Amino acid sequence: MIKNRILVPNDGSEFCRQIYPHITKFIPPEDTELILLRVGSQPEGMVGAPPRPAAMNVSVPMYDTHQDAQMAAHPIYASQVYDSAEAEIKRAMLEDARGLEEAGYQVSVEVRFGDRAEEIIKYIDYNPVDMVAMTTHWRTGIQKLIFGSVAQQIAGQINIPILMIRPDHSNN
Repeated sequence: MIKNRILVPNDGSEFCRQIYPHITKFIPPEDTELILLRVGSQPEGMVGAPPRPAAMNVSVPMYDTHQDAQMAAHPIYASQVYDSAEAEIKRAMLEDARGLEEAGYQVSVEVRFGDRAEEIIKYIDYNPVDMVAMTTHWRTGIQKLIFGSVAQQIAGQINIPILMIRPDHSNN
């Protein structure tokens, strides 16, 4: 029976992976599920612009560009791109999941698409999570204004504990 569900946002970078030693040091694996969550960019399909009639009395379709004609003949729908991106992200996260499972944790992998902070907050809102464990650059001043801070956005909008680590920046 799982007693603790810990959400671990992970963008695939070495920087984000620096949370794992802290998790294994401070959070016992017994009765703990780690949910590795990666938020990717919103997938988009590639379909050509619709054809237009070649002339008033001719029903032959005409495309504005050769690329539009090619994409109309061989469209790649957003759902196909979504499925492919989701599978690739899950495959990329397998090594992280395996390492944590070998340490004794129950691990699940989740994928969402969209704005990172918004999707993490939505996940917390709609799923039972006891804590969030993540790394942060914890930017301030002009850097925060330019780059924002996913961790700060999340911290300001959730009401569960957060383990935030500002790891060694030399491993970015």
